[in-house]
Amino acid sequence: MDVLDVDHDYSMLSLRELIAARDLYHLHLMAKQHVVGTAVGRYLIRKSAPWPQDRQALVEYDTRNAQSTKKEPRTLGNSEMRPYSWPCVIVFVDQWVDEADLAGSGLVASDGVPRTLFMPDGSRVPVCVVYAPLDEVGPPRRPPRNFPKQLMGPGFPVLVDVQGEEHYASVGCLVTDGHRVYALTSRHVTGSAGERVYALIAGSKVPIGVSAEKQLARKPFQQIYPEWPGKNVFVNLDVGLIDVDDKHDWTAQVYGLGQLGALADVSVDNISLRLIDCPVRAYGAVSGPLAGRIKGLFYRYKSVGGFEHVADLLIGPRDEGTPLPTEPGDSGTLWVLETGHAVDGLRPLALQWGGHRFITGSSTAVTPYALATFLSTVCLQLEVDVVRDWNLGVVDYWGAVGHYTIATKACERVKTPRLRAVMNANLPRISFAASQINKKTTSGLSKHDFVPLADVPDLVWKIGAYNRGQPEHPNHFADMDKKNSAHKTLLELCEAAPDKVTVEMWQEYYTDVGDESRGLLPFRVWQIYDEMVRCVRDDTLEQFVCAAGILSHYVGDACQPLHISYMFNGDPADSERVEQRNRRTGELEEVDQPRAAGVHSAYEDRMVNYHIAEIIEGLDQDDHGSVKRVKGGRAAALAVIALMQQTFETIEPKAIVNEYMKHKDAGEKPKPIADALWERFGKTTISVMSDGCRCLAMLWESAWSEGGGEKAADGTEAAFDEETLAGIYQDKSFLMSRTLDQIGDVLRSV
Repeated sequence: MDVLDVDHDYSMLSLRELIAARDLYHLHLMAKQHVVGTAVGRYLIRKSAPWPQDRQALVEYDTRNAQSTKKEPRTLGNSEMRPYSWPCVIVFVDQWVDEADLAGSGLVASDGVPRTLFMPDGSRVPVCVVYAPLDEVGPPRRPPRNFPKQLMGPGFPVLVDVQGEEHYASVGCLVTDGHRVYALTSRHVTGSAGERVYALIAGSKVPIGVSAEKQLARKPFQQIYPEWPGKNVFVNLDVGLIDVDDKHDWTAQVYGLGQLGALADVSVDNISLRLIDCPVRAYGAVSGPLAGRIKGLFYRYKSVGGFEHVADLLIGPRDEGTPLPTEPGDSGTLWVLETGHAVDGLRPLALQWGGHRFITGSSTAVTPYALATFLSTVCLQLEVDVVRDWNLGVVDYWGAVGHYTIATKACERVKTPRLRAVMNANLPRISFAASQINKKTTSGLSKHDFVPLADVPDLVWKIGAYNRGQPEHPNHFADMDKKNSAHKTLLELCEAAPDKVTVEMWQEYYTDVGDESRGLLPFRVWQIYDEMVRCVRDDTLEQFVCAAGILSHYVGDACQPLHISYMFNGDPADSERVEQRNRRTGELEEVDQPRAAGVHSAYEDRMVNYHIAEIIEGLDQDDHGSVKRVKGGRAAALAVIALMQQTFETIEPKAIVNEYMKHKDAGEKPKPIADALWERFGKTTISVMSDGCRCLAMLWESAWSEGGGEKAADGTEAAFDEETLAGIYQDKSFLMSRTLDQIGDVLRSV
C-alpha cells in the first residue's frame, strides 16, 4: 500500500464522516431483508485472529483463510474491539451467508452487505458485518428487586397503574429547573401529564408525585445534532419527569452507586469514537448492579415509513463472557461513565429507555444490550440541571448519625481494661469521635473504599459492589407488637417463655399474623455474639473488632421504636378505617397507604439530624448505669429482646404516629414537624439511645470475657488498618446474611 494513499488509512476517519456515510447509505442498507440495525463504531475483530505483533501466527492465520472459502460468522460473542480497530459502520444481520454460497441460499447479489461504502468525495468507509439476530420473544417480566425502606432516590422503582396493570420503571436521577425538583425516568411509564406515580416504600404503595408536563418522545436528528447529516432520522429520547410531592423524601445519591460526579457534557464538539468501549455502570430497579461498555454510537434500530430511529448509545456487557443482565423495568436507569478519578469518578452520561436482545452465537446464547440517550441532551431539551447533593448519604433507620453516635458512646462505657484499650484504639475504624459526628462527616460514605464499621450493614451489605441482596434486609428489624390470634404480641410471647425463644416459635408467630417481612434482629445479634466469642478465643482480634463494630448497627436498630413495630410507617389500621368510612359515606379517599406514611423518616432521620448536639449532650449526662453481663448467644438475643421491651415502654410507636399526623394534617412543613417531634420525644429518644449504648457495651464485654480476652497478656493495642478490616467485611462468608428460615443453621446452642 502506498503510504501516501490516505484513502485507505481508515484510522483517519472521523465520527462525522462515519455518520455521513451511514446516512448516505441508510436506505440501501436497511432495505436489505436481513439487516436488523446499524451503528457507527470501531471494527470488531474475531478473537481467534492473532495480534499484529505475532508475525508467525499472522502468516499461519492468513494461510488458513486463503485455503478456506468460508469464515466463521462474526458475532458479538466471538469478536472484540482492539486498540488498532479502525472506525467503521457496523451492520447487524440475522443471516450469515458467505459470498460463495449466496446463489445457493436463495438470495441475490443485492442482498449482500458491501464491505466498503464509497463516498462522493472518493473516500471509503469500511463496513463491519456482525451476525446478531434479535431475540423477539424476550424474557418474562420480573418485579423490581429492591424497594426503599423510607427515602426514595435514583435506582429505585416507580410504578403507575395502566389499564389494570402495574408498569415499572427506574428512577434515573433528580433534576431541577431552579424552582422545583423532579425525578427523571422513562416517559412510556410515567404517561401523560398529571398521571399519579407511586412507589412501594416499606411495603406500602405510596403516591410520590405526578407526571410533569415536560417530557420528551423523539426529536429530529438534525435538531439535536445540527451540524451532522441525518435527514429522515429521529433520535429516540423517551424521557419523563415526575413532579415529586415532597423533595425531602428523596435523596440524590444513586442506590448501589453513591454520589454522582459532574455531568458528562456531550455535544457535537466533543463526541468522538473514544467513547467506544468506555466502561459504564448503572443500577437498574429490576436488574440491580449493571456493568457495561459502550459498543456503538447512534444505533439505528428500526425503519418506519421511510424514517429511521436511532439511539445515542448501544451499551453491551463489560465482559463478553458475562451477559449484561438488563431487563424490562430498567427503563429510566441512569448510566454513569467510570473515569477512575477519585473526584467526579461517576459522571452521569445517559438515560436508558429500552433494550435489544441479540443472539450472539448459538441459538441459546442471548445477550441483552441497553439503548440509551445522552443525559446532557435530555437536560438541554428539558431545561433542567442534575441534582447531585440533596440528602446525600441518608440511609435507613436512625440515619448514619444515630448509628455512629451509639457506637461511639458505647466505646466510652466499656470498663474492662484491655477491651477498652482495643475498642478505643480502633474507634476511628468503628465510628467517629463524638465531636465529629454530624451530617456532613457521615454523608457520602458508601462510595469510599472503607466504611466505618457501625454503618457497614447499611452502606456495604445493602448497596454497592459487596451487597448481599435480600437476605441482609430482615436482619435489621423485627416487628414485635402485632397481636396474633391468641391476642399476644411477639414481645409478650418472648417475655412469658424466654426458654422457648426459637426460630420455630418466631416462624409460627409471623405466619399467624401474616407478616411476610419476617424480621430476625435478635437472632442476628445471637449469630454475631457467637462469632465475637470465637474470635477472642482464637486471638483473631481484627475479626473481633470487625464483628463488634458491626454489632453496634443492629443494637442501634433494636432501640429505635418505629424500627421494631408494625407501625414503622404509620398504623395500617388507618387505611382500614378510611375504607370503612368510604363505604358509609360514599367518599373515594385513597387508601393505598397508612395516612401517616412518612413518619419513619420524619422521626428517625430528620428529627435526629436537626438535634445532634442535644442528643450527644444528653448521652454525656446519662448516669452510665451498667447492665448485667450474659453468657452465650441465646442470652445475648434475650438481652436485645429486653432492650426492645424497654424501648416500647419508653416510647410507644402509636404516640409518634399520632403526633406526626397532628402536624401533618395541619399542613406543616418537614422542619417544623421534626421540631415538634423533638419537643415531644427528644428526652425519651435520648433515653432509648442510652439504653442501646449500655446494651452494646455489655454485649462486647460479655463476649470478651466468655472468650477469655482478659487472660491474655496486656500490651499496647494497635489499631487495625482500614484495608485489613475492609477485606474482612467484604467477604460474604463473614457473618453471612441469613433469612429467618436459614439463621438456625449457624446459631450455637439453639
